[in-house]
Amino acid sequence: MIRLIIQWLPMFEVLFFNLLSLDFCAHRKYSALKTMLLYLGFTAVFFGAWISISRLLSLDSGNGRFVIFGFLYLLPIRFLYKERTYLLFIILCTSWVYTLGVLMLTSQIANLVNPGNFIFVMAVENLLFLASLYGFYSLALPKYVYILQNIKEFQRHWIKYLILNNCLCFLLLYSMHITFIYAEGSLGQILAVLFLLATIYVSYYILYRVLLDTQKMNRLEREILEDPLTRLGNRSRLWQDLKAALDQEKVFSVLFMDLDRFKEINDKYGHMTGDRYLQHFAKNCSRIFGSSGTVYRFGGDEFVAVYEGVIPESVIRELKECPGWDEGAPCPFNQVSTGVLHCQPPHSDVDQILQQVDDLMYQNKLKKRASIPAE
Repeated sequence: MIRLIIQWLPMFEVLFFNLLSLDFCAHRKYSALKTMLLYLGFTAVFFGAWISISRLLSLDSGNGRFVIFGFLYLLPIRFLYKERTYLLFIILCTSWVYTLGVLMLTSQIANLVNPGNFIFVMAVENLLFLASLYGFYSLALPKYVYILQNIKEFQRHWIKYLILNNCLCFLLLYSMHITFIYAEGSLGQILAVLFLLATIYVSYYILYRVLLDTQKMNRLEREILEDPLTRLGNRSRLWQDLKAALDQEKVFSVLFMDLDRFKEINDKYGHMTGDRYLQHFAKNCSRIFGSSGTVYRFGGDEFVAVYEGVIPESVIRELKECPGWDEGAPCPFNQVSTGVLHCQPPHSDVDQILQQVDDLMYQNKLKKRASIPAE
């Protein structure tokens, strides 16, 4: 029994670093002490059963041939951490790639230099862990955690590719380990393991860089298509979305809105108040339209909304009231002039639609001015 336990010491060390990596990446449900005790209990049961089986079948299992059964730790792990099972599986695969890589290098170096010497095996394994721990935990693992936290930047199916990539990396390492484990040690086999590990970690870094570049492109796209003051879509986004609606032959309405006497707000109360005025109106528009319409800042004090179907009069009335502004505001709300155009197939082009609805708004604005008696 003691000999079997000693044989398993390298595997205990591998398991320790795997669980440490998982704890580094995931969020515990319980305290560190409770998590550790649960790990120890499962480990005692798991290794006790496995050592008994090894003795019964005369298996030499401390060399990592059965390392794949380490994934049974997913059973307690899924109850100990808050992340979903597939994320825990990805983290565990990544950890096993690292620790199995160290185990493989240890095995090959021992077979080449001093085969059969257990003390030499443990010394090499500890040296390799010490040499690689800083790089793995401060460079490689944080980047991988970042990938997991931001994978939503990609489409959903990227999660499947990430799981597949991790499985293939682990299985490739595991197959090589099984192939080399009883072979006579050679420098070529050590180099093969190093090249494979380098390829795996380079692929992780490439994915990290692709993710960063994707985030940068998404930010640039938002800056290009989003108005920075109101966070609404800008004229470019409006043109793009209208073109898509025309291509799909949708039925929709376009509402053009122009804030009345907005220049007076800027001149009398200052541009900071004018900015708050625009932001409040934009927020109100988005709230009133909800999921039925999208609001864009056309430019200056002009806004455009695209609505599915026919815009109810009650919606337009609420927009003109701009509720909530007068509560503690430094100036009154000066109302808004609107023009509405109902669009149905066959459509004219985007420029014609915007020109027509702009003309309707301007006509309504002139009527409103004409109806106000001169002072």
